[in-house]
Formats: sequence, structure tokens, C-alpha cells
Amino acid sequence: MNTMKSLSIFPKVIKTPRLVLRGIEPTKEKAEKFFNIIEQNREYLESWQGHIEYLHNVDDVLKKLKFRYNQIKKNEGILFGIYKNTELIGRIRFFDMHDSECEIGYWLIQSENGHGYMSEALSALETELFKFGINKIILDIDDGNLPSENIAKRNGYALEKRIPLASWAKCVGKCDSLIYTKCK
Repeated sequence: MNTMKSLSIFPKVIKTPRLVLRGIEPTKEKAEKFFNIIEQNREYLESWQGHIEYLHNVDDVLKKLKFRYNQIKKNEGILFGIYKNTELIGRIRFFDMHDSECEIGYWLIQSENGHGYMSEALSALETELFKFGINKIILDIDDGNLPSENIAKRNGYALEKRIPLASWAKCVGKCDSLIYTKCK
């Protein structure tokens, strides 16, 4: 991403009508909040989010938050917590920045699905990314993850390609990757 602006100037707080996306600094307090919501939603989150199974305690989460935070300095991406009022309900991040493209990944706790929060968060983040100079956003969705596919479609993403048996999800096993994209 050498032709892009520095992520140090990317907004660390993005507000929507119902949510606040806040860049996550790797503190013990933030790690505890993330770990608590992961624990309360572990079975649900692990079904599509393979990395969750490796987060066994607060220290594991803190290490992951530090790794994600260092991606800002390397101009590789930013992790945001999704807050409804002051309650952490999920996360959204962009990463793999190159050639004016990036990928977005996200999850919400189970009780907050179905209210349009992720569509709202995704829309707000993509608006900022397009302003920043990104021209194409990619969502890599496991085949069978209908809620995530519906979010992509609702937000105007198009299915660009299907990569056979390129992914694995706990709930379906080996599966195709569905590459949804949206251009500026």
C-alpha cells in the first residue's frame, strides 16, 4: 500500500445514527471486554470465525489486539469495536490493503443480529475507506453463511467469484469462498 496515505490519519472514531465504531487500542480493559463477549457467544462465533477458537483467555485476546494495532503502523489495516450506546457488540476491521483495495471482516454478538447494525457499520466504514482513497472493497464470505451474504447484498456488493473449497468453517467444514466486491 505504498501509494496510499498513512493510516495514522484515518478516522479512529466513526459515528452512525445508532452506533459508534471506535479504533481499538490494545489495553487489558479492552481485552477483557472482548474476551467476555467472546465467551458469552463462543459457540455462535466459532461457527464462522475460525480464529475465535484460539482465544482462550484475556492474554490471548490482548496479544491479538496488539497485533491488530500494529497493523496501523504498518499501513495494513485497522480494527474497530462496534458499540451500541456504550456496549461493545462486535467488531469490524479492514486489512490486506494494496493497489487501492482492501478486505473487510466483521462479526456481531448473536443477540444483536437481525437489527441492521452490521449493514450500518459496514456502510459507514466503506464510506470512510472510499474517501481515504480505496477504490475496491472485498468481502470473503464462506459459502453457507447466509447472514453475511445478505449483508453484502444489502450493502450493494456483487458476487465477483467463487473459489472452490478455499475455506473452512466449523459449522460446514470445507467450503467455497464467495468473493463479494464493491467499487467506488
